Amino acid sequence: MKKLDKLLLKQYIGPFALTSAVVLFIFWSQYMISKFVYFLGKDLGYDVYAELFFWFALALVPVSLPLAVLLASLMTYGSLGQHSELTAIKGAGISLLRVLRPVFFFTIVVTLFQLIYNDTVVPHANLKAYSLLYDIKQTKPTMNLKEGAFYDGLDGYSIKVAKKDEDGIGIHDVIIYKHEGHRGNKEVILANHGKMELINNDSYLMLTLFDGNAYSEVEDKKSKADIQYVHSEFDSSIFYFSMDSYAMNETREDLFMGHNLMKTSSQLKVEQDSLEKAMVDYSSMLAKNGETQFYYRHTSHKNEHNADKVTKKKYDPNTKDNKLRIASSAYNSASSFYNVLKSNASRHKNQIREDVRYTIDVQKKISTAVAILLMFMIGAPLGAIIKKGGLGVPVLVSVFFFVIYYILTITGEKMAKELLIDPILGTWLSNIFLLVFGLFFTFQAKNDVKLFDTDYYTVMLQRLFKKN
Repeated sequence: MKKLDKLLLKQYIGPFALTSAVVLFIFWSQYMISKFVYFLGKDLGYDVYAELFFWFALALVPVSLPLAVLLASLMTYGSLGQHSELTAIKGAGISLLRVLRPVFFFTIVVTLFQLIYNDTVVPHANLKAYSLLYDIKQTKPTMNLKEGAFYDGLDGYSIKVAKKDEDGIGIHDVIIYKHEGHRGNKEVILANHGKMELINNDSYLMLTLFDGNAYSEVEDKKSKADIQYVHSEFDSSIFYFSMDSYAMNETREDLFMGHNLMKTSSQLKVEQDSLEKAMVDYSSMLAKNGETQFYYRHTSHKNEHNADKVTKKKYDPNTKDNKLRIASSAYNSASSFYNVLKSNASRHKNQIREDVRYTIDVQKKISTAVAILLMFMIGAPLGAIIKKGGLGVPVLVSVFFFVIYYILTITGEKMAKELLIDPILGTWLSNIFLLVFGLFFTFQAKNDVKLFDTDYYTVMLQRLFKKN
């Protein structure tokens, strides 16, 4: 490896590592904030949240790398141009394409890594992340009694306390409504004060009440119309509540493996082939059913002719009754077959949509990786043209191109899913945009065109007016 290559790689790897970490953190933070409502009050422990954050960080790498490469390329070559290092290299007779070559090969390695990563790590990370997120969403918030408000988190009970001690154990003026079995509030317990304690490794809540009264309605089993009211007093009474419903239950991961996000390209292609085969078989079966319908209408006259031989009557299709019978039979057959086609049209369209989704998901694994290379083709020559390093101008330019790339990606996929354009074109639409701009900026940088210099446009306008 030549000294120039080592210099350029050294200049690039540092910003690339920094921007990759920063961009990944931004995307990860934004996504986790959108799911923050599912974490409130769960108190599941740092290990659960750390695992969730780790898997989602791995799943978001494909989204962050293209922007990181674009930003790092702009920073590296912009800094080289700003400090006149790029000018010195060109002055030594080295072309711009030769300057781009070492980082270009490094980007190819990153692209290949992303291609393998998308098809191996990402499906597994999605499976782990979304299954764990589902378990967290299903977990009930920790028990939190608020003063003066009823708490109905305990199955079959509603509890209200007027005041809580600072230690969180002592409670005062307690009201408990028991409504198990969907029978309404048949039992009410009032107590002057009490205390709450978690026992057996927080598996049970022990509620001890003092100086209380219990009121209940008891129905006569023989005559439900007769209701007896029972009142009892107690100096102290202990109640136990199971806390199992507050624990996080792990759902089997195989229940989530049916989603396309959790599948590799080979798995998606196998399922797509099965779907397409089912579509062909179903169409063939539908065509045969149609032939049967028309064949029955065509041969019904022969059957009637044979029946006439038995009754020794001549069959005349031109009579009014036979014409009506034939027309009615034809109409019923056509109407029946039309209803069959109509009822299966929506099913066929849904199958086509599902087939398109398979194509999109397979192509996305490739297109997101190729986007890394295309982002470099934009960032490196554009940085050489702008000649601005640091985080100011490169960040603005990177965000601009990434927003357009993201909008085109979403638009292309949506149009493909709506069957408006080919799914392959819809998936690669944003990459086509990047390729056009990448080739344009590379050509301009190679010819040392100063696109962002006002003097350049002034000279162009002067030449244009002189020709006219």
